[in-house]
Amino acid sequence: MLTLAVGDLVRRIRDGVPAALADEPDAVHQLRTSVRRLRNVLAAFRRYLDKDAAAELRSRLKEWGDVLGRARDLEVRTLQADAAAEAAGLDTTARTALLDPLRTAHERAHADAVRWTRSDRGRDLARLLDAWAAEPRLRERASRPAKKAARRAVRRQAERTLDAARELTDLESIHELRKAARRLRHTCEAVTRAPVDLLGRRTKRLGSAGHRLQSLLGEHRDALLLAEHVRAHADGSPRYDAVVGVCHDEALAALADLPAALGELEARARRRC
Repeated sequence: MLTLAVGDLVRRIRDGVPAALADEPDAVHQLRTSVRRLRNVLAAFRRYLDKDAAAELRSRLKEWGDVLGRARDLEVRTLQADAAAEAAGLDTTARTALLDPLRTAHERAHADAVRWTRSDRGRDLARLLDAWAAEPRLRERASRPAKKAARRAVRRQAERTLDAARELTDLESIHELRKAARRLRHTCEAVTRAPVDLLGRRTKRLGSAGHRLQSLLGEHRDALLLAEHVRAHADGSPRYDAVVGVCHDEALAALADLPAALGELEARARRRC
């Protein structure tokens, strides 16, 4: 199971690199997601992997993912700023002044991602990924039944997500819940999709519940970060107040759907995977 899952994720990463480096639409997002999927699968099944080897790979993937993430976040912020400016009725001059610095920053961040990927560190990571795809670094306990291990991993990630939901107090705890929900989703998808296809419909639905929660919290975070950026850009000018208001409305709308999403997750988690 782990050999199939890791090999497939490495293939997805390798296949996604050319389009991401060319900055094709949504390509950086797809590559970043594949990198995160592999990191989360390694974390979810860490008890079956060589501890030091898995930690090294996860650390290298995080470094790459962070570089890709800066480019992706600026791409999203530019699109959201454009939409919020339109919703707020911002005039053309103010809209251009808001968007042009974001577009420039995105171009620089993408160039940084290209440089890192083509650097010695990027090439070293590519070789490490190839080695893991050919032969994952497994522990002796990886000889245990795959279905039992998959169910255990899914159950642990569901419990981790529900524990994080009970600790919601501030923006940092919301961010931790989002990360937990994302790992739950990626764990469920790894064992329900080809080439593994090990667990069934209930696990797929649990993964979908994790995805819904992750998406809502992501929308909340993106809206708040955009509002913060607009306030900083405005430098006290009231002409951007309406844009900030649109951002706050979107953040509140995402939180309004949070109780229902948590309820669905808890209900799905109670059922046997």
